[in-house]
Amino acid sequence: MEKNFWSFVIGALILGLAVGYYVKGNQTTVSPATQTNQTSQTNQATKPHQGYDLHIDAEMHFPGDAKKVAHHFCKPVSGGLTECQLYDSDNPDAKLVGVEMVVPTDTYNKFNAKEKAYWHYHKWEIPKVNAKMPDLSEEEAMKVMKGLEETYGKIYLLWDPSKGDMPVGDPSITILK
Repeated sequence: MEKNFWSFVIGALILGLAVGYYVKGNQTTVSPATQTNQTSQTNQATKPHQGYDLHIDAEMHFPGDAKKVAHHFCKPVSGGLTECQLYDSDNPDAKLVGVEMVVPTDTYNKFNAKEKAYWHYHKWEIPKVNAKMPDLSEEEAMKVMKGLEETYGKIYLLWDPSKGDMPVGDPSITILK
């Protein structure tokens, strides 16, 4: 019961902020209390690549340069998971460089010790990586960050853009300490 509750809360929070961001981007004001009820046919994802609207910037994701920012674009997906596509910038022609999977604490607690070693606790990570949400107000960003504190992330890097402009090298899992 508690697992489903927290999965719903985290998913609803992220979805609500994504919907709010979409509506806000179209110059329409929506109160936070009604954001999840304001979806329309035009902003509901109909294909897997749609809906990655929550933008989070964070450092320390690339082994070659701890200060290089990883631009996360996130959305909740089935099974209580949240997926973030990682890009080397937020420009329209940015390169996809990785994926971060986000799970609630109860899911993380089901992993064995070997698997847990690949994950980082967001309550500890968020302050270390200088996380920012450039598309949200400071107040909105603080609410989202608070909601992410009790989640865990696992970062799969396809390649390290701090080492060059071409996708070369071995894929890896970045372990934030």
